[in-house]
Amino acid sequence: MEGKLPEDQMKSLLAPWRFSWQSSGFKNRLLTALELYEHFPLDIAVTGGTKSSNARLAFAVCGLLEEQEEEEEEEEEEEKESDEDEDSDEQEEDGDGEDDDDTKKKLFVRFREDFAENDPDSAPVLLHPLIPNVRILTIEGSSGSPQDRYDVLVVLTTELHQEDHMRFIMELYEKNKPLYLVKADKEIDIVREKLAGPCKTCAWERMRERISEFRKKHKAEFELTKNANHQGPFPLHQGIKLWEAEMIAGVLMKAIPELRKKAFSQFLVDLTHNLKVPLTERHRSGSLASSSLKNRKISQEDLGKISAVFQSQDLTDQPSKLLSIFSALEHFRLDVGVLGETGCGSSSLFNSLLGLKNGDKGASDVGVFETTKTPVTYSYLDYHNVLLWDLPGLGSVKDFKAASSGPMHHAPPIPPIPPCDVYILVSPLRFNLGYIQLVKHLLLQGKCCYLVLSKADLIEEKATKEVRRWNTEMLEKLGLKQDIYLVSAFHPETMDLPKMRKDFEDAIESHRRVALANYVSKLLEEDVFWKRPDPCKVN
Repeated sequence: MEGKLPEDQMKSLLAPWRFSWQSSGFKNRLLTALELYEHFPLDIAVTGGTKSSNARLAFAVCGLLEEQEEEEEEEEEEEKESDEDEDSDEQEEDGDGEDDDDTKKKLFVRFREDFAENDPDSAPVLLHPLIPNVRILTIEGSSGSPQDRYDVLVVLTTELHQEDHMRFIMELYEKNKPLYLVKADKEIDIVREKLAGPCKTCAWERMRERISEFRKKHKAEFELTKNANHQGPFPLHQGIKLWEAEMIAGVLMKAIPELRKKAFSQFLVDLTHNLKVPLTERHRSGSLASSSLKNRKISQEDLGKISAVFQSQDLTDQPSKLLSIFSALEHFRLDVGVLGETGCGSSSLFNSLLGLKNGDKGASDVGVFETTKTPVTYSYLDYHNVLLWDLPGLGSVKDFKAASSGPMHHAPPIPPIPPCDVYILVSPLRFNLGYIQLVKHLLLQGKCCYLVLSKADLIEEKATKEVRRWNTEMLEKLGLKQDIYLVSAFHPETMDLPKMRKDFEDAIESHRRVALANYVSKLLEEDVFWKRPDPCKVN
């Protein structure tokens, strides 16, 4: 079962780890990092414009710009509508549509003013409707230092005002944080003058003078660039594209998965380094941990895990190591083996899990004889990189010689088992000694096991509770607390098979994280990590 990662991904995974040291608990730290990543929020700060223009841009980032414009038009129309009886039917129809929009907004794009409690600088938060763990925060004007507080910066600007953001561009480039410039529809959208007071004309005049100065300056820069035979945009703006508001949602939709991996990798490295700083210096320089808690970037429970687990620099000394792990997670193959004694019905269960009937094309062979002599593989439904294996049955007649050579009062030794990440272990009606030994053997290896009693349709319905109770008590006496599933391969939609399938599918990503942590820690220990000499053996 080789090839759990493509060759190019294997090279990318190993590259940052060359000449790294390993200390005890590495696998636990790796698994903790993978679990923390699952609910890490990517914060996208929208700034550069007025309060209303930033709000429109936030909706555009979520792909909701058209809905927001339609909602504003509806609100204007509602103000102008009269309460005439003849229009009551039409108003009821419009009301139904508005109710749907309101429900959608509450479920997907709810602004929350309580994002950071008791924080006067807190910004309203827009939850992305399509991508989990993505928050869009609006910052009016040039408030604060958004490049320090958030992972991605989206700035509303125009061609004439791009130079305003060169400080952000340079600072974010040094910190390896991305910046997106979005073109404003109108100059008024990015005016930072407060048009209040006795004379608003003065503010408008100042704005016009500023625009005129920029036009003259850019014209002079263009002539200078042209005379110097430069190609393309001004050197000052190379690599920074000015996006249209209608395009930014699609651009970010493609980029967000990679942006989130990079942001978390850098965040965990910075946080672990910050936690190592003495408490007095940490308060003086500002604590990343306290600001992350206040902004709900991380929970107190997760912070406790990081403080307890990440004491070594073998994982969080540089972001590239973590980034290689998260990239590998997307391409890692999860192997799930269906295993049991020969004749127990494991092949029929294999077919049922795939939604196939015995005898269908692609189904595993079943019969009264030993039909599965070599592993049979099949992709598990529509789940990406999940492979289901129908493994040869244990206790085959060919193993009789090996089994009879040992003492008869002992269970036969466990034969070699093809390595899988998760096992579905099948036994007819009740567990025997060999089955219990197999479960313990796999659990000690860190494997997750689903315990299945097959052929449950052969017992009466009133006896199923007694069968379940007896097997559960037997496992508990042996120190094993496991769920037991009674299934019938001939009637797959009855009994516990639907529940087992749901439990397994809900846990697939968790299984993948555990399997990757086991795989990577073993791989690095064998091929990459430098071995520290044993001090007891050094002369």
